[in-house]
Amino acid sequence: MSLLSHLNTYFYSVDELCQTLKISEDTLFEWQQKGLFPKPSYSIQNHIKCSSYLGLYECEEFTDFYPRGCVQWGQDLAKHTVQSSSQAYELYYQQYLQTLSKCQQQGLACHDPRFSDDLDEQIQSSWQQYLCSKYGAISQNGLIEEIVYIELGRAIVDELTDERSASSIDVAIRPQLLKAIKLLNRAISHQAKHEQNLSLRERYINALVVKYDLSVK
Repeated sequence: MSLLSHLNTYFYSVDELCQTLKISEDTLFEWQQKGLFPKPSYSIQNHIKCSSYLGLYECEEFTDFYPRGCVQWGQDLAKHTVQSSSQAYELYYQQYLQTLSKCQQQGLACHDPRFSDDLDEQIQSSWQQYLCSKYGAISQNGLIEEIVYIELGRAIVDELTDERSASSIDVAIRPQLLKAIKLLNRAISHQAKHEQNLSLRERYINALVVKYDLSVK
């Protein structure tokens, strides 16, 4: 699949995003300027040469792409009449906590202080990365629940495998490791072709499934 085909399949262009949210591009830009909404995950610059019976035409086109889960966030902003970055962060904070709590209730937990004593700092850092569009590029849909799955899943995997350096793992921890990898599998993007070799999916799922003889089916 070409890069543009990948982006058109898994992401929304600015026009598609605004049409789905029923907002103008000016409103989207205003949200971004206020720190309410993430920047685009991908920005494409195309140099176009068009040849036809009427001659040759050249131009440049610029297209931004957003993860499809951004629609849910935009709807939440409208639903809660969010006007400031502090209000947006509080909404993000509560959704992050709710998802993390559900994961912990399912036995997905670790000793990393980012998810206990340093949780506020962790969520603040996650929020800034969300606004900078990091998670729109590495998660499947850019949903907040996927962000939690990725951050928590990676922490659990690193804890159980000595940051993926252990040559083997004890049979007793295999179920917990598999559970964490399955959590990551639900959230991590399959990435565009040029990104796959260095992707989180390759490092935290594919490589570990082979290394520790696991299966995520």
